[in-house]
Amino acid sequence: LLKIQKSLPKQSGFTLVELMVSLTLFTIVVLAAVSSLYTVNNASRKVQAMRSVIDNLNFGLESMSRTIRTGNMVVCGGVANTSSLDPIVSASPNCPFQSQSPGTKLLIDSTLGTDQLVEYQIVKPNGTGVIQKRTREGSIWSNWIDITAPEINVQNLSFYVNGASSSDTVQPNVMIFVQGVAVAGSETAPFAIQTYLSQRAVE
Repeated sequence: LLKIQKSLPKQSGFTLVELMVSLTLFTIVVLAAVSSLYTVNNASRKVQAMRSVIDNLNFGLESMSRTIRTGNMVVCGGVANTSSLDPIVSASPNCPFQSQSPGTKLLIDSTLGTDQLVEYQIVKPNGTGVIQKRTREGSIWSNWIDITAPEINVQNLSFYVNGASSSDTVQPNVMIFVQGVAVAGSETAPFAIQTYLSQRAVE
């Protein structure tokens, strides 16, 4: 009897070494992708936190700017630089930029809502500077309230006022300089803001 031996087709496949190499490469690629995703996500959270802090600062400055623009009277140096509040009388309400002697307080006769006086100042109770505001309705002053968040360290707040005197022909205007550091977690971002405001009412 003749035995006919059929040749079986060779089956191709991966060796154990090839599988291990492929698995190692796949693991490295996945770890790199996850690490990149974590880095991007962490950076995004930091940016969002810093944006929230800066938005708070912008809100406070915009509130101050609106009060100044629509006010009737402005005095550099605040209440301490007045001899009367009903009406406001000040011997030297101006502190022009040329004098290089800015004020750290500002008093405004506000027209927003009910007629009231508004005063701004900078304080550094624990080494961290904050901008504060208080209002006077009738003859009663409110308590000072912070208009900047604790994450904002205001290191310098300067007011320059020109044209506030009723005896001149200059339209009242105010220059504000704010400098400090914004803190969001472990991230810090220094900032310096300068703005020029002119009162809307014609003097």
